Amino acid sequence: MNIFFDLDGTLLDSRERLYQLFQHLVPDSNLSFNEYWELKRNKIGHKEILKTHFSYSEEAFTSFEKIWMERIELPEWLALDKPFNGITNYLKELKNKHSLYIITARQLEDLAIEQINQIGWKGLFEKILVTGKKMEKYDLIKASVKVSNEDWFVGDTGKDIQIGKKLDINTVAVLSGFLNRDKLEEYNPDLIVDNVNELKF
Repeated sequence: MNIFFDLDGTLLDSRERLYQLFQHLVPDSNLSFNEYWELKRNKIGHKEILKTHFSYSEEAFTSFEKIWMERIELPEWLALDKPFNGITNYLKELKNKHSLYIITARQLEDLAIEQINQIGWKGLFEKILVTGKKMEKYDLIKASVKVSNEDWFVGDTGKDIQIGKKLDINTVAVLSGFLNRDKLEEYNPDLIVDNVNELKF
């Protein structure tokens, strides 16, 4: 059985990275970590946050978005990521029975793989699939792995669930990432769990 894991918000807690970069790029922000993530988990994106709370113009937002994309995967920011508690041992146990894959929409493949290896996950995954903003996750999986209806897609966004359904495989939404339960339920995943460690395949 193949199990496809999204990376950020699913296996890695990247909330601090995103929050700290936002604070760095928006010096006027007095949003707390919890306030920022309450907005994000309710599916309120940066454009709406910046226009509503900080009176950003379209031009100012475009500039913010460009700098955000240039910096979000730099090593100094990636250093803020942490694996969720217990996830490494969980993956090691899972690997004994199933084929594990990472599928991520990161831009920079080399840095993604370097980060995964530094965490101590080298050899745990059959493949690390990085879209590099060149392919959609669905197309990358279809081009790389033969899937069956016994397989699973585990992610933290509605798009992840949509991709799993398009692949005709089972879907799990985790609450450890970027959307709350109400928003995830809109996508009708097969399961919703608090975190990956709760999954029993």
